[in-house]
Amino acid sequence: MMKDVLQEISEQLDQLDTLEEAIDVAIKLEEDGKAYYLKRSESMPNPAAREMYAFLAGEEEKHAEMLRKFKNGDKKAAHVEHHFPDFTPSLTQEFSDKKLEEIGILLAALRFEYKSEYFYTELGRRATEPEQKEFFDRIAAAERGHYRLIDEMLQAATEFRMQT
Repeated sequence: MMKDVLQEISEQLDQLDTLEEAIDVAIKLEEDGKAYYLKRSESMPNPAAREMYAFLAGEEEKHAEMLRKFKNGDKKAAHVEHHFPDFTPSLTQEFSDKKLEEIGILLAALRFEYKSEYFYTELGRRATEPEQKEFFDRIAAAERGHYRLIDEMLQAATEFRMQT
């Protein structure tokens, strides 16, 4: 029987002994996300998808840096604001003839962001100090924003278009 990915994340967090270990796991997660998005941004024929993946790679780098600062005692790291560009105007462009492949990549990215949001939500729930909870809740909110951004891209890619 396949284990639920969210249950798996909870079990992984149960194995960690310290907040520092959890932050190290989080930094690795962000670095892996950045590498994934950079690779995808280079291979996507759709300009809007390329821009979105490049943006998300930059976001993952920001999160990794925030985590490093927070781990080193910078309590202000939690107060970074996240702003998401509007990719809607560029979504009017059609996806390429590799549309199914592109949609598959978007679905993988959507799943990654969902897992990331849950991971940070769990860290916030388990935090013992208010500033820790606030920090992880803010990153979870940013991941939720990434999820919505990818979801909008998926909607544009899968929208039924009437032929006139």
